Amino acid sequence: MAELHPFSAILFQPETGSDVTPFVAPPYDVIDSTVEAELRDRHPRNVVRLTLPEASSGGDHYQEAARLFENWLQSGVLRLLEKPALYLWEQEFSLEDTTYIRRALVAKVACESYRPGGVMRHEHTHAGPKADRLKLFQATGAQFSQMFGIFEGDEELAARLAAAGNQEPLQTARGDDGHHSRLFGITDEETISALQSSLQGRTITIADGHHRYETSVAYYQELGRTGSTLMTLVPSSDAGLVVLPTHRTVSFPIDSQALCQALSGEFSVEAHPLENWPRLYQESAGNPESGIILAAAPAADRVFQIGWQEGNSSAARPGGPGRERGDVVVLHERILPHLIGVDRLDTATFGYFHDAEDAVEAAKATGQCAFLLRPTSIRALLDAAEHQEVLPAKSTYFYPKFLAGFINAWLD
Repeated sequence: MAELHPFSAILFQPETGSDVTPFVAPPYDVIDSTVEAELRDRHPRNVVRLTLPEASSGGDHYQEAARLFENWLQSGVLRLLEKPALYLWEQEFSLEDTTYIRRALVAKVACESYRPGGVMRHEHTHAGPKADRLKLFQATGAQFSQMFGIFEGDEELAARLAAAGNQEPLQTARGDDGHHSRLFGITDEETISALQSSLQGRTITIADGHHRYETSVAYYQELGRTGSTLMTLVPSSDAGLVVLPTHRTVSFPIDSQALCQALSGEFSVEAHPLENWPRLYQESAGNPESGIILAAAPAADRVFQIGWQEGNSSAARPGGPGRERGDVVVLHERILPHLIGVDRLDTATFGYFHDAEDAVEAAKATGQCAFLLRPTSIRALLDAAEHQEVLPAKSTYFYPKFLAGFINAWLD
């Protein structure tokens, strides 16, 4: 079972009121060089100096992060909350004229290998980022961002989380995308015990932060002992659990005639003028049962609707039709292999876009093809973890991201 522990948070000291916006940043792995420079200029003690440290004159940048971290603790830039607690992290944000509130429980979770009833993954990781984060962990002994996990929730647990927000927040922050974060302490022992009990026996599926979780496991394995890691946990029923699509362009041209021929046995393929893609995509997005993926081929001035042949569920695993596993799985496992061969399907093959128009424009500029997908559902994500399956890279994009630096913690 997943083991949750209260912990003593390390928080930035607000300069005014409760606002710590100048100190926080997006997760390190979504920061490009332009954003990194902006964050460094924003405040001399922005957390990006810890998550993406730099050292002058060829020095060790991990040790530079450790030096800065210790300095900020000693000078009061960072403060340690002495009493262990669980925390509620509320994010309020707007998307397409709708306002959402996402509520997450922040806790330390016992590190262990992936297993049902404990922590499970939904995507593969790469060695480079894990080696980088491990050196940062070893140098600082602390975490400046958390994993994002999802679990099967219930109304009682959701009500307890909501009730924790009926107090003044410990701190607040505004993300660059406009979302608002609020952090509340949960120190009542009865509530902590109830929340711990509620999570017992529930699988936590990592939504974001696979590299950081596996790095945490490796960190304690090297020390020869058990330990826990910082996680932000959201019930699967939370109304603010928003997943955006990740459209793909491919790094090779696709012949429209070959596309139709290759897929004709399993899928239906209809060609339309390229200018019709916005309407077709809107119709597809509004019909989750349609099983339609759009392939925009600007070089041919066509957009292709790819759907299942009538009566063909195309089971991608025993007991689970392909359409239930999401458009990304269908594209990677049942469409692209017909066109190019599985050996060429790696992350270098694709460009990734969250906006469909950006994907189509990129395809126009390069003479390539854009595949326009609907978001992977929470249900498909949880089912993949339950069946110990791994989805293709960048199958999900949870919006908004949880800020780095908003809540920090010592490693055990």
